Amino acid sequence: MQSRKMTIFLFGIYFSFLTWIILFKLDVFSTLQMAYYNSMGRSINLIPFAGTAVYNGIMDYKEIGLNVLCFIPFGIYMEVLDKKATWVKNLALMLAVSVAYEAVQYIFGIGVADITDVLANGLGGAIGINIMYILTSIWYEKAYERVNKIALLLTIIVAGLLLLI
Repeated sequence: MQSRKMTIFLFGIYFSFLTWIILFKLDVFSTLQMAYYNSMGRSINLIPFAGTAVYNGIMDYKEIGLNVLCFIPFGIYMEVLDKKATWVKNLALMLAVSVAYEAVQYIFGIGVADITDVLANGLGGAIGINIMYILTSIWYEKAYERVNKIALLLTIIVAGLLLLI
C-alpha cells in the first residue's frame, strides 16, 4: 500500500475511534438511550475550565488530559496529509472539527457542549502538529513513512484495547 493511501486509511480508522469516543463515550447504545431521555435538557458551557470540567468544586484534569491526548494524533495526521498546510490552517481545521463534535452533542443531547473540550482538543492538535515538525526536522522525508509505521502499530494496539472494553 502506498504511503499516502496508508495514511488516509489509518486516519479514517482514527477518526472513527475519535467519533466513537467523543460522541458515544465508547458505548453507542447507552449514549443513544441517554440522548432520548436528555433531548429536552441540552446543555452548553461557554466558560472555559468551569461547568463540566469541575465536579464537586474540583477541576477534572483527567478528562481534560484525555481530550488533549485524543487530539494529538489528529495534529500529526493533518501534517502528514497536507505537508504544505500552515500550522494555523491545520489548527483551525482541528478546532472546527472539535466545535462540530460539540454541536452534534448539543443538537442530539448526547453530552454537554463545552468550550473546555474545544480548548483541550485544540491543545492536543497543536501538540501533534509540533511533534510532526520535530520528527520532520530529525528524519526529513523519512518521517512520513516512519510515522505511518508507528501509526499502524498504535492503531492495532488501540483497536485491540477498545475491543476489550
